[in-house]
Amino acid sequence: MRKLVLSMVQSVDGYINGPGHEPLIPEWSSDLDQWTFDMIERFDTLLYGRAAWQEMAAFWPNAETNPETPEPQRKLAKFMNGSRKIVFSRTLQDADAWQHSALANHSIEKVVGDLRQGQGKDMVIFAGAAFAQEAMRADVVDEIWLLTVPLLFGHGTRLFDGHAFRTNLMLTEAKQMDTGAVSTRYVRVRTS
Repeated sequence: MRKLVLSMVQSVDGYINGPGHEPLIPEWSSDLDQWTFDMIERFDTLLYGRAAWQEMAAFWPNAETNPETPEPQRKLAKFMNGSRKIVFSRTLQDADAWQHSALANHSIEKVVGDLRQGQGKDMVIFAGAAFAQEAMRADVVDEIWLLTVPLLFGHGTRLFDGHAFRTNLMLTEAKQMDTGAVSTRYVRVRTS
Protein backbone atom coordinates (compact mmCIF):
# COMPACT_ATOMS: atom_id res chain seq x y z
CA MET A 1 0.00 0.00 0.00
CA ARG A 2 1.31 3.44 -0.91
CA LYS A 3 2.16 5.87 1.89
CA LEU A 4 1.80 9.63 2.20
CA VAL A 5 4.88 11.45 3.48
CA LEU A 6 4.96 15.05 4.67
CA SER A 7 8.46 16.33 3.83
CA MET A 8 9.36 19.92 4.70
CA VAL A 9 12.31 22.22 5.33
CA GLN A 10 11.99 24.19 8.56
CA SER A 11 14.01 26.51 10.76
CA VAL A 12 15.09 25.43 14.25
CA ASP A 13 12.14 27.40 15.64
CA GLY A 14 9.68 25.55 13.39
CA TYR A 15 9.03 28.05 10.59
CA ILE A 16 8.87 27.03 6.93
CA ASN A 17 9.18 30.64 5.79
CA GLY A 18 9.98 33.95 7.38
CA PRO A 19 8.24 37.30 7.71
CA GLY A 20 6.63 38.38 4.45
CA HIS A 21 6.78 34.76 3.22
CA GLU A 22 10.57 34.94 2.89
CA PRO A 23 11.42 31.48 1.52
CA LEU A 24 13.48 29.08 3.58
CA ILE A 25 15.95 27.69 1.07
CA PRO A 26 18.51 25.26 2.49
CA GLU A 27 22.18 25.66 1.67
CA TRP A 28 22.89 23.22 -1.17
CA SER A 29 25.54 20.56 -0.54
CA SER A 30 26.48 16.98 -1.36
CA ASP A 31 24.38 15.78 1.59
CA LEU A 32 21.39 17.72 0.29
CA ASP A 33 22.02 16.14 -3.12
CA GLN A 34 21.68 12.70 -1.49
CA TRP A 35 18.58 13.78 0.45
CA THR A 36 17.07 14.93 -2.85
CA PHE A 37 18.00 11.72 -4.68
CA ASP A 38 16.40 9.65 -1.89
CA MET A 39 13.22 11.63 -2.41
CA ILE A 40 13.30 11.15 -6.17
CA GLU A 41 13.62 7.38 -5.70
CA ARG A 42 10.80 7.15 -3.16
CA PHE A 43 8.00 9.29 -4.66
CA ASP A 44 6.08 9.68 -7.91
CA THR A 45 3.01 11.65 -6.81
CA LEU A 46 3.06 15.16 -5.33
CA LEU A 47 0.09 16.60 -3.42
CA TYR A 48 -0.37 20.36 -3.18
CA GLY A 49 -2.75 23.00 -1.96
CA ARG A 50 -3.46 25.81 -4.41
CA ALA A 51 -0.99 28.42 -3.14
CA ALA A 52 2.01 26.07 -2.97
CA TRP A 53 1.17 24.56 -6.37
CA GLN A 54 1.02 28.02 -7.95
CA GLU A 55 4.42 28.93 -6.47
CA MET A 56 5.97 25.67 -7.66
CA ALA A 57 4.34 25.92 -11.10
CA ALA A 58 5.91 29.35 -11.54
CA PHE A 59 9.43 28.03 -10.86
CA TRP A 60 10.04 24.36 -11.68
CA PRO A 61 8.98 24.07 -15.34
CA ASN A 62 11.80 26.39 -16.44
CA ALA A 63 14.39 25.22 -13.89
CA GLU A 64 14.91 21.92 -15.70
CA THR A 65 16.32 23.57 -18.84
CA ASN A 66 17.78 26.75 -17.35
CA PRO A 67 21.59 26.58 -17.82
CA GLU A 68 22.05 28.60 -14.61
CA THR A 69 20.32 25.91 -12.54
CA PRO A 70 22.94 23.65 -10.88
CA GLU A 71 22.88 20.02 -12.07
CA PRO A 72 21.47 18.48 -8.85
CA GLN A 73 18.63 21.01 -8.90
CA ARG A 74 17.97 20.23 -12.59
CA LYS A 75 17.56 16.58 -11.59
CA LEU A 76 15.08 17.66 -8.93
CA ALA A 77 13.30 19.82 -11.53
CA LYS A 78 13.05 16.83 -13.88
CA PHE A 79 11.49 14.82 -11.05
CA MET A 80 9.11 17.65 -10.14
CA ASN A 81 8.04 18.21 -13.73
CA GLY A 82 7.66 14.51 -14.57
CA SER A 83 5.75 13.51 -11.45
CA ARG A 84 1.99 13.34 -11.14
CA LYS A 85 0.66 16.36 -9.24
CA ILE A 86 -2.72 16.48 -7.49
CA VAL A 87 -3.91 19.98 -6.56
CA PHE A 88 -6.51 20.58 -3.84
CA SER A 89 -8.28 23.87 -4.52
CA ARG A 90 -11.76 25.34 -4.32
CA THR A 91 -10.88 28.27 -6.59
CA LEU A 92 -8.65 27.01 -9.43
CA GLN A 93 -10.52 26.28 -12.64
CA ASP A 94 -7.76 24.11 -14.10
CA ALA A 95 -4.21 22.91 -13.42
CA ASP A 96 -2.89 23.34 -16.96
CA ALA A 97 -0.01 25.64 -15.96
CA TRP A 98 2.23 22.68 -15.00
CA GLN A 99 2.40 19.38 -16.86
CA HIS A 100 1.03 16.23 -15.20
CA SER A 101 -1.12 18.29 -12.81
CA ALA A 102 -4.78 17.62 -12.08
CA LEU A 103 -7.33 19.11 -9.73
CA ALA A 104 -8.56 16.84 -6.94
CA ASN A 105 -12.26 16.14 -7.35
CA HIS A 106 -12.91 14.80 -3.82
CA SER A 107 -11.78 15.32 -0.23
CA ILE A 108 -8.19 14.69 0.75
CA GLU A 109 -9.30 11.58 2.67
CA LYS A 110 -10.98 10.07 -0.40
CA VAL A 111 -8.24 11.04 -2.86
CA VAL A 112 -5.42 9.73 -0.65
CA GLY A 113 -7.43 6.59 0.14
CA ASP A 114 -7.91 5.88 -3.57
CA LEU A 115 -4.25 6.62 -4.37
CA ARG A 116 -3.08 4.27 -1.60
CA GLN A 117 -4.84 1.38 -3.36
CA GLY A 118 -3.33 2.18 -6.76
CA GLN A 119 -0.02 1.33 -8.35
CA GLY A 120 3.08 3.45 -7.98
CA LYS A 121 5.57 4.81 -5.53
CA ASP A 122 4.68 6.72 -2.38
CA MET A 123 3.12 10.20 -2.34
CA VAL A 124 4.59 13.37 -0.83
CA ILE A 125 3.53 16.80 0.39
CA PHE A 126 6.52 19.12 0.53
CA ALA A 127 5.20 22.61 0.24
CA GLY A 128 2.49 24.61 1.94
CA ALA A 129 1.88 24.78 5.68
CA ALA A 130 -1.90 25.20 5.40
CA PHE A 131 -2.25 22.12 3.20
CA ALA A 132 0.14 20.13 5.41
CA GLN A 133 -1.99 21.04 8.42
CA GLU A 134 -5.14 20.00 6.55
CA ALA A 135 -3.55 16.63 5.75
CA MET A 136 -2.57 16.18 9.40
CA ARG A 137 -6.11 17.01 10.56
CA ALA A 138 -7.50 14.56 7.99
CA ASP A 139 -5.23 11.87 9.50
CA VAL A 140 -3.77 10.79 6.15
CA VAL A 141 -0.05 11.41 6.80
CA ASP A 142 1.99 8.24 7.45
CA GLU A 143 5.50 9.69 7.79
CA ILE A 144 7.06 13.09 8.47
CA TRP A 145 10.47 13.98 7.05
CA LEU A 146 11.95 17.23 8.35
CA LEU A 147 15.08 19.00 7.20
CA THR A 148 15.82 21.43 10.01
CA VAL A 149 18.26 24.15 8.98
CA PRO A 150 20.44 25.99 11.53
CA LEU A 151 18.50 29.24 11.40
CA LEU A 152 16.02 31.05 13.65
CA PHE A 153 13.34 33.06 11.84
CA GLY A 154 11.40 34.32 14.85
CA HIS A 155 8.29 35.02 12.75
CA GLY A 156 6.65 33.59 9.69
CA THR A 157 4.58 30.50 9.00
CA ARG A 158 4.92 27.56 11.36
CA LEU A 159 4.57 24.12 9.91
CA PHE A 160 2.39 22.59 12.61
CA ASP A 161 0.27 25.54 13.80
CA GLY A 162 -3.37 24.60 13.74
CA HIS A 163 -3.15 20.88 13.16
CA ALA A 164 -4.98 20.62 16.51
CA PHE A 165 -4.49 17.13 17.84
CA ARG A 166 -1.82 15.07 19.52
CA THR A 167 0.10 12.87 17.12
CA ASN A 168 2.42 10.11 18.30
CA LEU A 169 5.55 9.67 16.20
CA MET A 170 8.49 7.26 16.21
CA LEU A 171 11.91 8.51 15.09
CA THR A 172 13.30 6.24 12.38
CA GLU A 173 16.28 8.32 11.22
CA ALA A 174 18.31 11.32 12.32
CA LYS A 175 21.26 12.54 10.29
CA GLN A 176 23.41 15.64 10.55
CA MET A 177 24.22 17.10 7.16
CA ASP A 178 27.45 18.76 6.06
CA THR A 179 25.77 22.20 6.25
CA GLY A 180 24.73 21.77 9.89
CA ALA A 181 21.14 20.97 8.94
CA VAL A 182 19.57 17.88 10.50
CA SER A 183 17.40 15.44 8.59
CA THR A 184 14.88 13.52 10.70
CA ARG A 185 12.29 10.98 9.68
CA TYR A 186 9.33 9.95 11.79
CA VAL A 187 6.66 7.30 11.32
CA ARG A 188 3.15 7.97 12.55
CA VAL A 189 2.26 5.67 15.47
CA ARG A 190 -1.40 4.78 15.28
CA THR A 191 -2.91 3.69 18.60
CA SER A 192 -6.22 2.15 17.60
